[in-house]
Amino acid sequence: MAMTLLEDWCKGMDVNSQRALLVWGIPVNCDEAEIKETLQAAMPQVPYRVLGRMFWREENAKAALLELTGAVDYTAIPREMPGKGGVWKVVFKPPTSDAEFLERLHLFLAREGWTVQDVARVLGFQNPTPAPIPDMRAEMLNYILHNVIPPLVESIGYRKLTLFSGRDILGPGEETFDPWLEHTNEVIKEWQVSDVEKRRRLMESLRGPAADVIRIFKTSNPAITTAKCLKALEQAFGSVESFRDAQVRFLNTYQKPGEKVSAYVIRLEPLLKKVVEKGAIDKDNVNRARLEQVIVGANHSGALQRLWLTAVAEGPTPNLFQLLVQIREGEAEEEEAEAVLLQLGLKGPL
Repeated sequence: MAMTLLEDWCKGMDVNSQRALLVWGIPVNCDEAEIKETLQAAMPQVPYRVLGRMFWREENAKAALLELTGAVDYTAIPREMPGKGGVWKVVFKPPTSDAEFLERLHLFLAREGWTVQDVARVLGFQNPTPAPIPDMRAEMLNYILHNVIPPLVESIGYRKLTLFSGRDILGPGEETFDPWLEHTNEVIKEWQVSDVEKRRRLMESLRGPAADVIRIFKTSNPAITTAKCLKALEQAFGSVESFRDAQVRFLNTYQKPGEKVSAYVIRLEPLLKKVVEKGAIDKDNVNRARLEQVIVGANHSGALQRLWLTAVAEGPTPNLFQLLVQIREGEAEEEEAEAVLLQLGLKGPL
């Protein structure tokens, strides 16, 4: 509904909907001065002008339409802001990849006191014969070409993070912390961009209290790294499970009836990772701890699997991949043997 209102309002005022914000949830008794003060406090770095206000009957509250008047860092636009009567919500259309590229390029140039025309002139696009480039501008151009353009290009079509807010009641598309953190760590490893760009993308995935936590940390430390942002979120929203609790949970996790040993090993791995993170198991002993728990926790049905586990226990300790390969080979051999028995009319375990 809010997005539809934004688009319809923009059409009625001949405004580009991708250059507009809709702020709603404003109490009816909130006057113009209070609205202005709230917007300035929540978006000090965002250039805008208020185009109009209206009463939104379905929400029994006011809504305001804002037009962006300059280059904007969209990560600086909050989805929610504290205001009179509670939380005011902000809706805007995420820019397309091309629009985002140009927006961020304009933003960078504005910060450096340059314009797109300056870059074109330096590159010689406005003169038949390119003029000699002053040393300072040549250095600036080199910086743009090597440090600004590549990250902008790489950011188009990148794999985005899922949403996390830290609220007890999840909103559309949001996840609880542990699955979100696991997915985030996996995706961040894929991004071949600077840490500043990683932090910007991380902020895109945060809402509500989670976004507030990082904003507070950035206020005291503007250069905070992505790793420290994730650590701060883990301290604020992560599990408070002690290292002893994590260890007990790991040691008391067994193979379920009907579950393959390979599936059991995969299910065991996040618990082992948590135990290592808590310091209950040294990183150098991870492979041995995994193998010992598999030997203890697996239902060793079948003579072939028992023989296989004994051989593994006596040989070099395999890593996770090696262990899974050996287990899958053992399972395949046992399935093949069982198929032969079924063909012969014999039933029952080996």
